[in-house]
Amino acid sequence: MRRFLLSILLLAAATPSFAQSTGWVVTTDYSTFGRIREFDTDSPWSVSADLATIPGDAVARWHDGLVYVVGRGAASQLQVYDPGAGFALLHEFSLGAGRNPQDIAFDAQGEAYVSCYDQAVLLKVDVAGESVTATYSTAAYADADGLPETAWLAMAGDKLLVTCQLLDRGNWYAPTGPGKLLVFDTAADTFAAPIALTGANPYTQIDRDPHAGTLYVGCAGDYGALDGGIEIIDPVAGASLGFAVTEAELGGDVTGLAWSGGGVLHVLISDALYITSLCRYDSGTGQVTVLDTGSGYVHADVAWNGGSQLYLADRTPAASGLRVFDIASGSELTAGAIDTGLPPFMIALAWPGGVTPVPPVAAIGGLTMSAPWPNPANPLVNVALEGVPDALAALRVIDLRGRRVWSGAVTLDHEGRADWRFDGRDTQGRPVSAGVYRLVAQTRTGFVTRRFTVVK
Repeated sequence: MRRFLLSILLLAAATPSFAQSTGWVVTTDYSTFGRIREFDTDSPWSVSADLATIPGDAVARWHDGLVYVVGRGAASQLQVYDPGAGFALLHEFSLGAGRNPQDIAFDAQGEAYVSCYDQAVLLKVDVAGESVTATYSTAAYADADGLPETAWLAMAGDKLLVTCQLLDRGNWYAPTGPGKLLVFDTAADTFAAPIALTGANPYTQIDRDPHAGTLYVGCAGDYGALDGGIEIIDPVAGASLGFAVTEAELGGDVTGLAWSGGGVLHVLISDALYITSLCRYDSGTGQVTVLDTGSGYVHADVAWNGGSQLYLADRTPAASGLRVFDIASGSELTAGAIDTGLPPFMIALAWPGGVTPVPPVAAIGGLTMSAPWPNPANPLVNVALEGVPDALAALRVIDLRGRRVWSGAVTLDHEGRADWRFDGRDTQGRPVSAGVYRLVAQTRTGFVTRRFTVVK
């Protein structure tokens, strides 16, 4: 539904490693093709030239060092890019005609899932094999038109949550009742009981408060009716906790959100005239503050960097681009929108699982990793890490299918260094097969990935 509404209203240097100071912005004018660019997440927030041509209606997700682009609508395809190799295109394949795929998410084993809007199915995808390996029917959750309108995805443990809008396609996509979050148990490979929502039309991406373990989703309800709000979800109990803040309190239909730490939500709203605003909601005080109001339906996405900055995708005609705001004061840090070529639509950041991170400790530096040695390995391979002193670095070994072969952690010493060796065995102690693998290391302030080959 997001693309349907936006289409009507808008008619809108490569190295083997990189840190969390990098983000990506999806741009499009909805006429032909879109583009994707890289940007620095710190001042002066430099934006690269176009890195790739993508479908004109697409979303991007980062996962374990790669950027996944889901082509929606008639494109119905998946593209996979490697930022550590000059944004090289690794995979590009169809997800099936007529499905209108919406989003992609990965479980702890690296299995990929894709939601669909125009068919009542959830897809399991073998990225390396460039194929759909399983389909799971969502028809049991549909309303009278036979389609549940499933869109955004988020993992909560081994449960995959799927927004289910339940809209009447014969009545201008009006909600037929309260929405749902479908719950797919990736361990059991089947759907569990859905989470009934208070509001209708869960429209925004799902974000989370990692401290409380709760999730947030924006329910837009009927457009113009101010009958929705930001809903709190307890994924463990499998239940909605009701609205954190209503659309009536916010002053418009909810179109986007970003949990920003400390009980603060940043929310995009659209008023009765389809003029969008960026608002700050403080759950401690209940106060709603408008930080920016556009000239029309121009605010497309909002994202938090886990620290002190908030990024806004602004599609204002002749003045579109990326804008940055200070979390504490709400003031804009950029002098104006930073040009992104085509107008920006979506912001993707390098966070695990595509969800909001825990606020980072004060950064002394990023995270770097030496080239693996020996490479090829048979099977032992070594790397040296360098980053924030005493930081805990999570480590993962990923195969070409995107599946997690091994995971663990190492603590950097007082000088910010650590040596680590992979013994060529998976988490169960079994020897890994010969092939190419990626080693992923991540701290609260940095991310890095390297490739190595195991020979036998």
